[in-house]
Amino acid sequence: MTKVYKFYLIEDESKLELPEYIDQPEYVRNKNMGYSLQIVGWFVFMWLFMPALTMLFWWFEGQTIYQQLVTEAQPDSQLSLMNIIVLILSFISVLFLWATYNWVRFSGKERRKTPLAIAVPQLASSFKVNTADIINMQQARNLTLYYNNKGLLEFFETNHQLKKRISA
Repeated sequence: MTKVYKFYLIEDESKLELPEYIDQPEYVRNKNMGYSLQIVGWFVFMWLFMPALTMLFWWFEGQTIYQQLVTEAQPDSQLSLMNIIVLILSFISVLFLWATYNWVRFSGKERRKTPLAIAVPQLASSFKVNTADIINMQQARNLTLYYNNKGLLEFFETNHQLKKRISA
């Protein structure tokens, strides 16, 4: 026996029983206060519960580590406490050597430089458009570029209106 579900599209919004304030922004007067209260609530939650949760995790993991490394491990096994200490110290020394090398190599040397200014005709030729289009693109607040499959600019939109179709 299969059940058949029918879905109906409700066109009359009065049948939805929505609260009054959903689509009326005048009911939501102080959003910043609500956001601030939410942030304060998260800080209180973290201040109260995160230390307790952290202590619980430390206690559980501490027991597991003690059981694995001290009570069940043999001194000559591959997972002995001395082998782990040697591995940790070797990793620390490798990272320290790498950081020292990078500090010696890059300290006092500014490799990042501001890019050179490019002229409008040169920029227009790189996009394969005329200079008036480049000036329009530079002055637009919103700009969308549309490229074809070959990577050439086909047309562009500025301020959500189709401005110019580029002929290839």
